[in-house]
Amino acid sequence: MSFKITTYSKDAKFILIPPKKPSAWQQFRDQPCLFLARKLSAWRPTNLPKLPENPVTVVCISNTYHQRPEIPPGDILIHAGDLTSDGSLAELQITLNWLQAQPHPIKVAVAGRADRYLDKMKKGGRRWRHGHRERAYWGDIIYLEHQHVTVTARNGRQLRIYGSPYSPMTVPSLAFQYSHSDNIWDRVPDNMDILITHTPPYTHRDSLRGCPHLLNHIWMDRPRLHVFGCSREHHGCEFLYYDALQAAVERIEAAGGGFSNLLMVVKGLVQSFFRPDTKAKSVLVNACTNGGLWDLEREPISVVI
Repeated sequence: MSFKITTYSKDAKFILIPPKKPSAWQQFRDQPCLFLARKLSAWRPTNLPKLPENPVTVVCISNTYHQRPEIPPGDILIHAGDLTSDGSLAELQITLNWLQAQPHPIKVAVAGRADRYLDKMKKGGRRWRHGHRERAYWGDIIYLEHQHVTVTARNGRQLRIYGSPYSPMTVPSLAFQYSHSDNIWDRVPDNMDILITHTPPYTHRDSLRGCPHLLNHIWMDRPRLHVFGCSREHHGCEFLYYDALQAAVERIEAAGGGFSNLLMVVKGLVQSFFRPDTKAKSVLVNACTNGGLWDLEREPISVVI
């Protein structure tokens, strides 16, 4: 198992000037322990597995809405939800037609909070109240709604993929949402190679809006690749080692700081230097290509596993 990250972009059509980001001093002043913990955790020795003999390139996108980014080539194309902006069948079909036109042999998609038409439990106007996926033409796209599938890549390698559109409840309530107390992830089968969720796991590229139950699940059953969206301001990747340092960083992120939590981060970092053979076991990808008002379009992310 191995991971290789590449990004692709195209020229912007216009430029918006974003608000000025806090300086390093301002971040330290506001949350000194959390600021130091993030700096220290970045010093972890990077140790990635070697490329397999039969690698598979997975291209990840999410939260495209009405955007149509240029998508790089690959073996599998994954869309992690928010296929539409208005939730209608008409816009859903436009997105599906665009995805079907891509040359990737395997295409997998889940829905997201904005895709109200696909949520049978969501009440709404005439455009989405039916919630029948069969009314849309999916072509060669594999749509997963809390389901799993085994796919065979061009090189003959088989990968187990699980996909779910669900995310924790927000106000107002949107599509495919569940109560924060509900653990819907205990139904995910073991030994998935790729996990696709619309929600991020808690404390990982989520602004603390992700799901703690999902985080617990990936600690117990570690996917090679976890692709998600939802949190548009945190596009990018990170590697998980499932060790003391990762646990300490998750703890201090959840608490928003704390000196004792910072000491645990220091301890975990020291342990990581004494265990240089510990390899990354998962790569997490926040694949949001739409970054909101100040960063409209980001690049798709390609991962080799």
